[in-house]
Amino acid sequence: MTDITNETVLKNNRFFALLVEVADIILLNIYTAVFIWICFNLQQSHTGFFLATNLAYIISVSLAAPIAHVKHISNMSVLRRATRIWILFTILSVLLYLFLDVSNVRYWLQGIFYYGIYLLILNGSELVLHAFLRDLRSHMLQSSSIFMGNEPALEKLVEGMKHDYGNSYNIKGYFADEEKKGFADNAFPYLGKLEDVFSWLDENPVDEIYCCLPPSHSDFANKALEYCDSNVIKFFAVPILISAVERNLQTSLMGDIPIMHVRNMPLTQIENRLKKRFLDIVISSLVLILFLSWLTPIVALIIKITMPGPIFFKQKRTGLDGKEFMLYKYRSMKVNKQADTLQATKDDPRKTKFGNFIRHYNIDELPQFWNVFKGEMSVVGPRPHMVIQTEEFSRLIPKYMVRHFAKPGITGWAQVTGFRGETSELWQMEGRVRKDIWYIEHWSVWLDIKIIWLTVRNTFSGHDKNAY
Repeated sequence: MTDITNETVLKNNRFFALLVEVADIILLNIYTAVFIWICFNLQQSHTGFFLATNLAYIISVSLAAPIAHVKHISNMSVLRRATRIWILFTILSVLLYLFLDVSNVRYWLQGIFYYGIYLLILNGSELVLHAFLRDLRSHMLQSSSIFMGNEPALEKLVEGMKHDYGNSYNIKGYFADEEKKGFADNAFPYLGKLEDVFSWLDENPVDEIYCCLPPSHSDFANKALEYCDSNVIKFFAVPILISAVERNLQTSLMGDIPIMHVRNMPLTQIENRLKKRFLDIVISSLVLILFLSWLTPIVALIIKITMPGPIFFKQKRTGLDGKEFMLYKYRSMKVNKQADTLQATKDDPRKTKFGNFIRHYNIDELPQFWNVFKGEMSVVGPRPHMVIQTEEFSRLIPKYMVRHFAKPGITGWAQVTGFRGETSELWQMEGRVRKDIWYIEHWSVWLDIKIIWLTVRNTFSGHDKNAY
């Protein structure tokens, strides 16, 4: 889907998303007030309880925003997202109650009823809002429009309009120098030649015009723009480049000039980078303090007993923007000259029995949380490869270097979807690269949490057969 109408879509989505969030928080406060009135002493101040409740909900929504405002989404998806918000809200609110020493938290039985009933209320309200907003768009927010041109870019635009989460469109048809058979799957009629458009508009006013004409028609396009300005019609210019470049192009503004780029990368937005960095600092700090502080001396002792050499294995890897950094691991192999050139294999003779054990359970990777704490890596991201691998595969795989638009991770989407471990054949690395690029283009906090959970589950369940 292209982002031709992205600004309009985003504005409408932001409005409807805010509407859902405001409705939810009002409902939450009404429910909380009623619950307190029924269960607790009304002469006691409950300011701290309300403060913690609202703060917990606001944080939860910032991490897992509701999607009831999205038009083309199933009721089951709405329920799943509402349940995620409820889980976050429950955990955060209880922690805040304990931190603020809210007296109500001592009543655990009432608390179970409070959260249980709220789960039903939140899910019910999200479904009602979803149905209401979908009906509202269908009856009140429909825009009538026409196309000028029959370029493939307009056909892509039609597909985008079908999935536009913020608007409903009523496309009357298209004007072009000649009729195109099968244009937009014959969904819209051919209305006439370009020269007929103004007389037609005089009789059939519309809200929007989408123009996709070659440079040879620039004079006519300017004339159409002037007509729109004089008749309060929104004019959208659709770049022909969209059909020439076989990618999903995204648009952004540099000053007043629209710029098109080939992929959407959420981590280019500073607020998303801050969210991810915050998560990295919290997790890496906990691992360093709670696990590595006592585990490192034990692992160090066993390594020293089982094989001579250093405790930590250090190796240059390729990181963010293709820059090299020093990665740390517990050493699982005997000291050897091929460490920086030869990837580990299943029955690699360089590994020791203890090395096999810590590799199977990912214990050897734990020192990389120091890399995460330093900011060289992230908990989740494309796995960093040896420098020699980067040099080799960047020549063989066209999009290989795209994976370096994000910080490398201890675990990643490729690793939890079957592309962990040895890449002895080119197709394996191509598959890993595809997964890494998909992750970069679809990043979210919840996706990171999902990958962390799958990594932990695979590690302790024995599902990861490539852990060697």
